Amino acid sequence: MFKTTREKGASFEQQARLFLEQQGLRFIAANQHFKCGELDLIMADGDTYVFVEVRQRKTILFGSAVESVDWRKQQKWLDAANMWLAQRNLSLEDADCRFDLIAFGRTASDIEWLPNFLD
Repeated sequence: MFKTTREKGASFEQQARLFLEQQGLRFIAANQHFKCGELDLIMADGDTYVFVEVRQRKTILFGSAVESVDWRKQQKWLDAANMWLAQRNLSLEDADCRFDLIAFGRTASDIEWLPNFLD
């Protein structure tokens, strides 16, 4: 199976990417790291940048994958997106973008897509 948590995360991120591509989104980048946070996937939906957070929980003992995206994580997500956009001379104020959540249960087939999660 998976040797490390990182390998497990990479597998779910790959499954999320494939799922989103099947929905018509185009892949731009993965695992973009900044001091303020990380962006799991960056996709495009037409002219819209889509910043995707991928979460997985094998048990709901400590909350679901959706519930794990707390206020602090949301702030890091926004800050990282703003840093990525700034590298392209853009900002959240002038770029067409949205924030989608892909939440997995125990398996890759147990997937929930929540577009515009931060709206």
